[in-house]
Amino acid sequence: MLKNFQNKYDPDQDEVEDQFPVRNASREKRYNKAHRKVDQSKQQALKAQAQQLHEQSDQQETQFEFTYLASRHEREWIVNSLGNFYQEHWLKDVLRLVKGGKEAHVYQCLAPDQRSSEANPYLAAKVYRPRMFRNLRNDKLYRQGRANLDSDGREIIDDRMLHAIQKRTRFGMQLLHTSWVEHEVKALQTLHQAGADVPEVYASGHNAILMSYIGGPDMAAPTLNTVELEPDEARPLFARLVRNLEIMLAHQLVHGDFSAYNVLYWEGEITIIDFPQVIHPEKNRQAFRIFERDVTRLCEYFSNQGVVCQPRQLAADLWTAYNYRLRPEIDPALLDADDPEDRAAWQRNASR
Repeated sequence: MLKNFQNKYDPDQDEVEDQFPVRNASREKRYNKAHRKVDQSKQQALKAQAQQLHEQSDQQETQFEFTYLASRHEREWIVNSLGNFYQEHWLKDVLRLVKGGKEAHVYQCLAPDQRSSEANPYLAAKVYRPRMFRNLRNDKLYRQGRANLDSDGREIIDDRMLHAIQKRTRFGMQLLHTSWVEHEVKALQTLHQAGADVPEVYASGHNAILMSYIGGPDMAAPTLNTVELEPDEARPLFARLVRNLEIMLAHQLVHGDFSAYNVLYWEGEITIIDFPQVIHPEKNRQAFRIFERDVTRLCEYFSNQGVVCQPRQLAADLWTAYNYRLRPEIDPALLDADDPEDRAAWQRNASR
């Protein structure tokens, strides 16, 4: 009888603590219970968000039908990256895969009538691979001295976001991925406005860049490394590309992966592509070495086309013509005032 009475009228210990917290109750127990509630609420929020994204993807996929026959995973990737551009009438069809790469795929798309011209009714969509599938081993080399950009191309100054980047959390890695894309967008916009031979950017966002398409209806422009130039066009094209290097230096940009593999050739004209790794010539301590490598790769191709060039001398001449130092400035914050070798290095740098 007494036992039944106690079971009926003795509330559960957790209920008592919820209603009347006991002062000498275990702090760890109270914390764990609160923490458990927070975790549950987070899980519910994440599930709701995932369900919402899944429903949006299904809705977009239902509305966004395209000609290109993609695998199931690639189709979902295209829909998630280009679906909003379709909704906003930037494109009306995805026709074919132009280029597949470790970092991004490029698709030939058909523009809506109001955005197309008789000369070129197409545009190119560069869709970056999801961050977890990218295979870039040397991101750090190119990120040195670069600001981290948000999805609007503005420098990130929010402490929470910067902390996430520093700690390389999942959110921080997504921010770095977005910054990588936005650096390409800004470089293309700057160089196109300056008259360089680069694609024109029409729109960007959602892990993709829409830009001008180079090529014909049934074949995109090949990369220069696959082309055997006529003797009378090799030297003028080489001079044209050197001029583009000068335009980049004038706007404080170094391509970072410049070679015949990243130059399109179509009907005697060239277009330079792939700028996400672009660096600042004064803020990256390896900038001149990277620039020298760019020039060397360019000269390797044109040497095989009969153009005589000296890459190291050409790189140094171009670099110093725009008042950049062949040796980077030494950051005093990296030196030890008590180390004789560091003091000597600082004195040598100051005397140059």
